[in-house]
Amino acid sequence: MLINFCRISRFSWRRIVFFGSAITLFWIFVFSLTPITSPLPKYHGPHEVGVLDVEVEVQRRVLHEAVLKETGETHFELSTLAVTLYYPSTISPPSLSQPQPKARPWLPQPISLIGTGYARLARIYFPPFQAAFTFIMWLLGSKTTIPGIVDAPILSSGSPTRTNEGESNGIRRLLKGVGKQEKLATEGVKIEGGAELPCVVFTHGMAGMSQSYSHYLGSVASHGYVVAAVEHRDGSGPGTIVHRSDGTMRTIYHVRLQDLEYDPPMKESDLKVAQLAFREAEIHETIRLFHALNAGQGETMENLKPKSPRTALPGFKNRLDLSAVTIVGHSYGATGAMQALKNASFGQIPINGGIALDPGKGSGPLNKDIDVPLLVIQSGEWTEKQLDFYGQGWHFDVVKEIVKETSKGWFMTLIGSAHPSCTDAPLIVPWIMKMVTGTTLNSEVALGEYIDVSVDFLGHLKYGGRKGLLKSGVTSPNGPLGDSRKRAKLRKAVSQRSHLPEDIGIDSLACSSDFQNFNGVKVKNETQEPEQERITDVFDYAQKIELMGADRDIFQLRDS
Repeated sequence: MLINFCRISRFSWRRIVFFGSAITLFWIFVFSLTPITSPLPKYHGPHEVGVLDVEVEVQRRVLHEAVLKETGETHFELSTLAVTLYYPSTISPPSLSQPQPKARPWLPQPISLIGTGYARLARIYFPPFQAAFTFIMWLLGSKTTIPGIVDAPILSSGSPTRTNEGESNGIRRLLKGVGKQEKLATEGVKIEGGAELPCVVFTHGMAGMSQSYSHYLGSVASHGYVVAAVEHRDGSGPGTIVHRSDGTMRTIYHVRLQDLEYDPPMKESDLKVAQLAFREAEIHETIRLFHALNAGQGETMENLKPKSPRTALPGFKNRLDLSAVTIVGHSYGATGAMQALKNASFGQIPINGGIALDPGKGSGPLNKDIDVPLLVIQSGEWTEKQLDFYGQGWHFDVVKEIVKETSKGWFMTLIGSAHPSCTDAPLIVPWIMKMVTGTTLNSEVALGEYIDVSVDFLGHLKYGGRKGLLKSGVTSPNGPLGDSRKRAKLRKAVSQRSHLPEDIGIDSLACSSDFQNFNGVKVKNETQEPEQERITDVFDYAQKIELMGADRDIFQLRDS
């Protein structure tokens, strides 16, 4: 009886192993034929892009005395700074004798660090389930690479550039065919002068990483900006490893209030204050890193990131414009970016402006003391879903008032987009993100709009003047959605291809008499043109957008 049981058990385990292996191979085969992920598109600016992970030692200091219950270590200790650099690069003629440029994996290594981190973020601590998260991360992101050249030389003076004939990243790209790659121009190639390159510091959102926004940041870099995306060690990301110069390491996972010990006990608001203070310190250290690279310290700088090269760092000498730096952030990072703008115009570290993408709703009150230009871009989802913001009123109204009080501010909403629309996620797993977020705007078009407006704003800070939406007037003073009944009528009219309802004003389409550029397409605006004819022209264009599943408008609340 015992022998028969052993035979059956052994036979059963063999069957389990056999069928398990067969099913695994089958799914690998299916996914290879119909991949569930899409590659990241190439950047559309005039320059190639270099990418480099850098970690350097900084002055060691403790920003808060709270300790981790799990290890007893002081959590908010700053000892190294980790960033991912995105920068315009010099084009090298292709050569068969040269090795292929090294690709930068989109997921940080090891993948188990990120998988375990996201499992802990979901309050899952059982190791087998954490391993399942790692497998999912491997399945979705292991083959994805960032389309930049690792350790490429920074753009030098007199370098030829790739041109794209000024094509927009946004709606015009959709009209011409999304995903169409530009060809290397054989005509119209210009020679860059020796101008210094403006600098940008980017701070990611809650549960984000320095490479979670690689397309947005790489595209900004492809327009001639040096971007440093901070890998925050405040416990807001899924996971990161601190590499010290003495060879020791420290792993930091996502931290919750119950993970910390402090006397008196911390509140949730205390944790947010501590994290934002830590992030602000990292932002300042990033600006100091720019200064060190520009001073030529890249020659001797030790890059603590394992297997990360440093050949390109000496080339940053005298190439950076340090007269002012722009701070950009998303969600929690937008809250931190706005905090870093406090007293920016006369601080010790010059900051010339900021871009806030979906300023945080649960990351603490927003800094209102901003005296430099500010661009706020909200996703449609962020604007539509309102909440009372720390007793100050609706979040939308609070942000609007902050923008109004700045020396120069713009406030825009991208309808049809969601909170993650400025990240890489909708590009890598578009159908999953569309199903989860319910977005109606093509993901590549949405990111193109974010990029276009951001680049125009950065150009305004550097060179003055206004382009695109920055030169338009206020189109929706009370927000882009307006009366819900009117918007419902508009959608019905568009779907039926009928005429505009008489009681719907032109502001319902986010187009006013001084709005010269409607989503990248010129709108007729001659003074002698009948108003109804101009409305019909805008409506016809809105029809095209609606039919392509890309209905949205971008509006501006203030332009001073």
